[in-house]
Amino acid sequence: MYLIVDIGNTLTKFFLYKKSQCIVEQKVVGSLFIDIARSLIKNNPDIEGLIYSDVSNHSGDFFENLSDQFQVISVNAQMHLPFKNSYKSPYTLGSDRIVLVAAACKCYPKTNVLIIDLGSCITYDFLDSMNTYQGGAISPGFDIRYKALYQFTGNLPFLASEKVESFEGKSTEESIHAGVYFGILDEIKAKIEYYDHNYGSLTVILTGGDANKLPKTLKNSIFAHSNFLAEGMFHLLKLNINS
Repeated sequence: MYLIVDIGNTLTKFFLYKKSQCIVEQKVVGSLFIDIARSLIKNNPDIEGLIYSDVSNHSGDFFENLSDQFQVISVNAQMHLPFKNSYKSPYTLGSDRIVLVAAACKCYPKTNVLIIDLGSCITYDFLDSMNTYQGGAISPGFDIRYKALYQFTGNLPFLASEKVESFEGKSTEESIHAGVYFGILDEIKAKIEYYDHNYGSLTVILTGGDANKLPKTLKNSIFAHSNFLAEGMFHLLKLNINS
């Protein structure tokens, strides 16, 4: 059995694999993830390997200190990757982006793939059909945009994201919602058009906690299944375990 742990800025996800099948999926908000990890490890003594990604750096040495029980693998750019990394600073590529590109390698081989991950930040990562990671972009997500409008102005209110009905706001609140939502939507459409024009035959993967805020009709888009990230981490684990 193998334990997969993805620690994000707000949410931690656990996936327990038996052979090549995910048999347990669990999510937790905040710092309780260490308690959940301890419980999963205690209740599953057959675990022989663990892989984790920690973009928040909240786990400290907790997982590395488990290496006397089973092999522990940290996702990083120095590990064996299933793709060629053409990033100018390859060792600074974030573990969250590595995982998603690895998932694209496994699920969509020999395909031009644009992965759009809508979380605290929105990341764009492009893998070409020759299995080369070409880079991408990082921009503020929904919550960051709302917070910035509130924190860096004198009179705008702090709003939570909600469904937007109209392109044109008829009040300050509606204008903020329209600006944030359609700003993100137009940004995403522009990225898709760029890669579609320059590479053609493009597959777009939408993932992340805020992906459900987007319309289901985006060009070339596939809304990733819930285990897309886990598939990428499991792929990396199999490439690196016992290596």
